[in-house]
Amino acid sequence: MSIYNYLGGPLAKKTIFNKYFNAKTSKSLTKQFGGLCILYGWLYIDKLGLKAQPQRFQVHSCGNDPMRALIFGPMLLGFTGSSFIGLFTLWWIPFGSKPYPLTLLFLVLIGNLTFLNLQPLWDRMAPPKLAYFDRQTGKVGYTFGIPGCDERDEFGNCCFDWRDMQCSLINESTSQSGSRAFFPRLSHKNIDKYPQTKMTIVVTELAQNPIYCLLFWERLVRFMDNTKPLPDIPEYEGYRHLDSITAEFDKHNNRPEVYWRDMSFAQQTEVYDELYAEAYKIDWYSDEPQPEITKPWLRWTPEPERKQTLNWKYKAKRLFMQLTCGIP
Repeated sequence: MSIYNYLGGPLAKKTIFNKYFNAKTSKSLTKQFGGLCILYGWLYIDKLGLKAQPQRFQVHSCGNDPMRALIFGPMLLGFTGSSFIGLFTLWWIPFGSKPYPLTLLFLVLIGNLTFLNLQPLWDRMAPPKLAYFDRQTGKVGYTFGIPGCDERDEFGNCCFDWRDMQCSLINESTSQSGSRAFFPRLSHKNIDKYPQTKMTIVVTELAQNPIYCLLFWERLVRFMDNTKPLPDIPEYEGYRHLDSITAEFDKHNNRPEVYWRDMSFAQQTEVYDELYAEAYKIDWYSDEPQPEITKPWLRWTPEPERKQTLNWKYKAKRLFMQLTCGIP
């Protein structure tokens, strides 16, 4: 596999693997139960309406956005503190001779709960730096200012033509652990004139295999090709009828109205793992493009009985994550 031939230059705007997938679960359960996060609903406020139109926009957070450290830093501290408390408790039960240090336990819990409820406020006061890719207009917009940018989109934000954007595969150290990882770096092709367009996309927190980056780029390139229907993946299922080309294709393809939504998130993850294993076997540099999966219902059968429900187990899991890591 000649992955490393991609390092050092822009990736071509073409697709090789052609098997797009991204597991996605419904937000209905999380919206019904916010747990201990009082302002949980604020996390779903979408001022521009970008996330409510996935058939038109792909939205990506800038990996070098300082807000990431403000969000994920306390989560890491909370997880570390909770892990220490857990290990200490396991030691204290058989060997502890002094009273259990409840003060330390309360400090960790209070810290996680405080951060948990600060997240919605930070999101309102300092919105993240985002780039959004508009399939309908063929533009790439930014939610922050770009010096020298003259064109504005319907939201009043700076935007550029998709054909002027490029992506490079980079390998650098992560700020959290110091280990090396792969990242796709998007920017305007005239990076000297528009240096602020450079955005490092975090496709996964530990992208030690570049395939994650190539899969991300293929999915974005395919999404921006508005001459073809949207790929048949979970995130677009409820919105396919809103894209005219996709709606017409589905009609002739006899696509069932509901397919991915009958799958649990766990089953979708299994599909993703299966496709990832296939992606690892191909030569991304020299293999011929593979055919798309246009009728996934002939390959995978949904198991609705595996879908998660708003029961006590789900609520207990959410509360546990909030108390131990501060995750909303």
